[in-house]
Amino acid sequence: MTVYGPVGIEMTERTDHARSSASSNPVRVRFDRFELDEGNARLLRDGTAVALAPTPFAVLCALVRQPGSLLTTNAVLDEVWGHQFVTDSVLRTAINEIRTALDDDARKPRFIETVSRRGYRFIAAPSAIPAAPGIQPNVSGLAAVHVAYFIGRTEPLSRLRRAWDIACSGKRTVVWIAGEPGIGKTALIEQFIASLGDVACARGQCIEHYGTGEPYLPVLEALEELCPSDSEVPSLLRAVAPTWLLQLPWLSTTEEREALRRELAGVSPDRMLREMSQFLDRYTERRPLLLVTEDLHWSDRATIQLIDYIARRRGSARLMWLASFRLAEVVALDHPLNSLRHELRLHDLCEEIVLDPFSESEVADYVAERSPAIANEAFVRALHECTDGLPLFVAWVMTEVITRTAQAGDDAAARSQLAKIAVPEDLAAIIDHYVAKLTSDQRLVLSAAAVCGMEFCINTISGALERDEVWVGRTCDDLAREQLWLVAPCAEGGSNAAESPYSFRHALFRQVLYERTNPSVRSQLHRKVATRLERERAAGVPVAAAELAMHFALGREPMAALRYYVEAAEAALARLSPRECMSLTEHALTLLGQAPEGTERHGLEIALATLRGVSATHVHGISSPEAKSAFQRAYSLLADIPEHPMRRRLLHGFGFVLCLRADYAEALAVAERAEALSSATNDPVLVLVTCTVHGYVDQLQGRSRAAGTWIERGLAAAELLELAPVEIFVADPQVTLLGLLGMHLLHSGFVEQGRARLEQAHTRARLLRWPNTRLAALWYDALFEVRLGNTERVAALADEMRALVDESEVAQGRNACRWFSGWADARMGRPRDGYRRIREANEDNTRLGMLAGGSEVLGYATEALVLAGDWDGAEHELEDALQVANTLGERVYLPQLFVMQAAIARARGDRAGADAAIRRAIAEARAQETPWLELMALIELCDRHSATAEDRLALAALVDQLPEALGTPAAGKARSLLDKTKSA
Repeated sequence: MTVYGPVGIEMTERTDHARSSASSNPVRVRFDRFELDEGNARLLRDGTAVALAPTPFAVLCALVRQPGSLLTTNAVLDEVWGHQFVTDSVLRTAINEIRTALDDDARKPRFIETVSRRGYRFIAAPSAIPAAPGIQPNVSGLAAVHVAYFIGRTEPLSRLRRAWDIACSGKRTVVWIAGEPGIGKTALIEQFIASLGDVACARGQCIEHYGTGEPYLPVLEALEELCPSDSEVPSLLRAVAPTWLLQLPWLSTTEEREALRRELAGVSPDRMLREMSQFLDRYTERRPLLLVTEDLHWSDRATIQLIDYIARRRGSARLMWLASFRLAEVVALDHPLNSLRHELRLHDLCEEIVLDPFSESEVADYVAERSPAIANEAFVRALHECTDGLPLFVAWVMTEVITRTAQAGDDAAARSQLAKIAVPEDLAAIIDHYVAKLTSDQRLVLSAAAVCGMEFCINTISGALERDEVWVGRTCDDLAREQLWLVAPCAEGGSNAAESPYSFRHALFRQVLYERTNPSVRSQLHRKVATRLERERAAGVPVAAAELAMHFALGREPMAALRYYVEAAEAALARLSPRECMSLTEHALTLLGQAPEGTERHGLEIALATLRGVSATHVHGISSPEAKSAFQRAYSLLADIPEHPMRRRLLHGFGFVLCLRADYAEALAVAERAEALSSATNDPVLVLVTCTVHGYVDQLQGRSRAAGTWIERGLAAAELLELAPVEIFVADPQVTLLGLLGMHLLHSGFVEQGRARLEQAHTRARLLRWPNTRLAALWYDALFEVRLGNTERVAALADEMRALVDESEVAQGRNACRWFSGWADARMGRPRDGYRRIREANEDNTRLGMLAGGSEVLGYATEALVLAGDWDGAEHELEDALQVANTLGERVYLPQLFVMQAAIARARGDRAGADAAIRRAIAEARAQETPWLELMALIELCDRHSATAEDRLALAALVDQLPEALGTPAAGKARSLLDKTKSA
């Protein structure tokens, strides 16, 4: 019941039976992997302490005390909070903290079950643990509890420790820990207490009240916590602080309380200040005391007055009063604490620690601590952006990500899971609490701002709401001063305030506001914002096309959205951001069904599908199904709009993808279509497309002369273009043609000219900076050096390719660098390792659908086994290589395959078979009109003593015909063989 004592102070007589039973018979049980010890205020998991704040700990004890029984919400509130008026959301927050500590899932609970609209039930089966004799409870309830996943805060912890040392020396100390909701004030306090060990610690917490709160509530709660662990506290209160003893009625009998009331009749309220000061002085004579009062932004005036009195008191006392509060609320509400903190700081009577959000590196540490498997840079950056580094948000969202990732069974999906997460309901309830305090005008402005995004300008909101800019600006300034919702723009000389962006302080606050806005109102706001931004853009304000596309899409204007998505996707490719382009086109293509049928829609779809195809080649690989399907869709629509602006990129991309997938007939059909269009429009880029596809296919299929003609024609067309192309291709056609020409010249015996062309390809690729184009230059260079047998150079090129793959995630290069490395390994004395790398890379490549050149890669595998002396394995690989060459019509590597066939036959003593195979190699090289390949085969023939005089004459003639080959090891060997023949 509520009584008014003689000093005129409201007192609440707390006689709750549950509290009495809790203090007299504390819970000490074991369940699952946990041990709960109420007397020592300790929760253990597998013997390790688990952090849990006092209030959630008390709720857990209340539930465990009655296992299997439903505890209504009111029953739990009464037991833990007494007769204080608190909202149900406070209890939900405590339950959520318990579930986090127990790793319990509300949807599939193992420990705490929610009974909808009624309360909670502890559903595990606890078993009692007998108390160990001789063990006394710790004076500090949480001294032994270490905070789980505590990250950073090194400097604040050091300052707290220094303050404690000062207090222990006899100088009373007041320390404030300030920060916004969820910044980690309680976690810091608990970590600090845990670091002190066995010290006297008393903790109390202020509760948000609806009406006048109980005077001195947090201090009374702290005394209540201190009494059970120190039997001298009640007697000391009787001696020096009887008015305080009267506020704790369970410490005395009815007769003693009546006597105290008579004795204290008519005393001044100021006496309570003096008595508490004397009590603290006397208590700290025996041992230092840490007095913790949390959430002082909800405190009563009496508590603030007491802190002021204690801080200014003369004399020594081994006391540290540690208090926390939300800075924004103290400042915005002009709480009496605000003036006190300034005044005490002015007289050097307190120290204030203001906590900042986690930095990106601290978020990385937190993610690594909780889930190392997903602690990659991209996920950490996305998590930091999503939560603004606010520890509460980081922890809440991280828990949700871990749960979803575990359900998906794929750690790599963590970032995508992050994008799908709505604000957790418990967290949204906390934010809703602040939303409810907004005025209607503030909510109107914030709703429009939430539609704009994390940043917005006054003039945009003003235009969307059709309200005066001054009014909107004043409202935003008021919200910024509260330091909860908005951050005001930095003042810069000469800048227009209406054009300077405000921003939300927290992304999750903005998200909840957005989600709480009526969907039809949201759509209308998006349309208005989009229209306003269009006008601003026309006036010269830099507005991103992606932003306009998003607003028009959400405003249900699909055609306008599609036009801007095309512009945004093209801009993303120009910025070398293919993943962004993929994301934009994915969003855009989902809108096509909402757009009306017609030529304009088909034109937009061609553009989007083409851009998606180009970006997919960079993200997933040139031969990826995503790239082919996108190009195929655009290609199917091109017949209706043959002069579409993106026809060049489309035809080049589709032809290139078909080439690398070894769909050579389809690729040539695309080339013919490009040639027809180029003739009609005199378009040199379409000529490049035609020549690139024809040159690539003809070279692979052994039509060397035709390939050379196409390549030379393509490069002549390239001279009509600017150095840097105006469009982004899958890989730059000119670089591809230079690489093809380098190979053609080498096969023709012009080694130096071929190498010069490859150097041109490298120079242009470095200038353009496109990863696929750089890869193409490296790839052709590696093929060139393989034919020359330059092992060290191939190994170096493979390393460059690997570095490019790691740097730019060029998907189609992942396997190529492995088989080139394997080829080099085999020739440098590690044939088995080389074979394994080549074979694994080829199998992975085949699974990706990248079949072109497969006969050559299998030839590398054959060569590795030949070097290992594994003739059976080599023969098996050779059969596979010849079969692939026959199936795909690839003849370019046949001479080398026949040379290896000869080596296998020779090793088995089949000289006739070896001679037949080497002569097939010579015949194939001559049929392809590739003198260099013929030279290599003739050297093998003449080196094995089965050559005729005619063969040696042919070798001599080739050496004379290929002056650019004179500096190569092959030419040197040929001359040596010819010299031996002359000597003989």
